[in-house]
Amino acid sequence: MTAVTAVSAPTHRSGAGLRGIVLSVALLAILPAATLGAPRASARPAVWNVVAIGDSDTTGQGDATGLGWVGRYGRLLQQKLGLRVTVVNLAREGKTSSELLADVRSDPTTRRALRKAQVVLIGIGGADLNAGDGRLEAGGCTGTACYAADLRAFSRNLAATAALVRELRKPNEAVLRAITLPNVVPGAKDVVPSFITSEIGVYEDMTLKRSICAAMTTHGGRCVDALRAFNGASGALNAYAKGWLTKDPCCYPSGKGQQVMAQLVLDSGLAPLR
Repeated sequence: MTAVTAVSAPTHRSGAGLRGIVLSVALLAILPAATLGAPRASARPAVWNVVAIGDSDTTGQGDATGLGWVGRYGRLLQQKLGLRVTVVNLAREGKTSSELLADVRSDPTTRRALRKAQVVLIGIGGADLNAGDGRLEAGGCTGTACYAADLRAFSRNLAATAALVRELRKPNEAVLRAITLPNVVPGAKDVVPSFITSEIGVYEDMTLKRSICAAMTTHGGRCVDALRAFNGASGALNAYAKGWLTKDPCCYPSGKGQQVMAQLVLDSGLAPLR
């Protein structure tokens, strides 16, 4: 089996609601194919190029192996489906949805990778909450109102990003998936700032989820609902109790949680390419 090679890259910011300095990871993994019979060239590329974009929700922060859900998903494609896969993770700590949109619109490296992709993965949203945190902590606003404008901007930015991805890769050329963010507030009162209440955590992640799923529906992708898997239909259950989130670093999916996310993405299928 070809070894997984980690290559250095810029970092991205945190995801589900808590902010912190994050190790930046870009992963390049080339995985050999298992023999499953002769596929049709039109339905199954010889090599599946998986390209991930986003913030530290997508870099693998919280996973001691460094693979994260993106790298683990690449492994599942190889192990479960027998595909030959290349994974390029362009996610970076601290990147906001507006910065991601700018990259997809004009960054040569990002656009070149996306043009070659058979699978495009998006995981972003946590960095967009930082400004609201600052306003709330400073007393410039109260409760969920501190985040409303930023979340509306996120919705516009993500929809525009998905549209640009589709300009580069049509639905018959690339699978498009975006993952929702786990709610890291329930069960973490000992490590999250006291001004981030349970109500705020649910509001943030449920609002992000609606925007993410709407963008995917509009642009021929699928929404992978990690929020429901981690926190239940209410978005308020404690995922730390299952070992799916870690408080060190705070507050990200653990290796176990990242594997759950990878499986969720795998379960979403590869339609229409396979």
